[in-house]
Amino acid sequence: MDAWQVVHSVLTVVGGGACAMVGVACVWPVDQRRRHRHAARRCRLRPVEWPKAWTCGPPGQPFTLADAHLAMQLHRDHDCDRKHAAFDALVAAGRIHPDSARRHRLWGKPR
Repeated sequence: MDAWQVVHSVLTVVGGGACAMVGVACVWPVDQRRRHRHAARRCRLRPVEWPKAWTCGPPGQPFTLADAHLAMQLHRDHDCDRKHAAFDALVAAGRIHPDSARRHRLWGKPR
């Protein structure tokens, strides 16, 4: 027996075993309760929070903490009234501590 024939035989046996294992795994019965219990433990995704208004104007009512965080994320690239209101709500809730150089404002220009 040649060395190449030995290598070919070993690879054929290993490949056949791998195919057999995949085939058995595809048809193997799975306990549904166990699958859901483990999947629920692994998957801890939060629901997507969509903004309630797609505008840069001031909000009609005070922001909740979640809405203020979302507004700060959505308006991070520019300066607008909605971002100021969100910043003020987060400062009032103690979630943001502005530095003393900004005088509790985000930007240098007065509102």
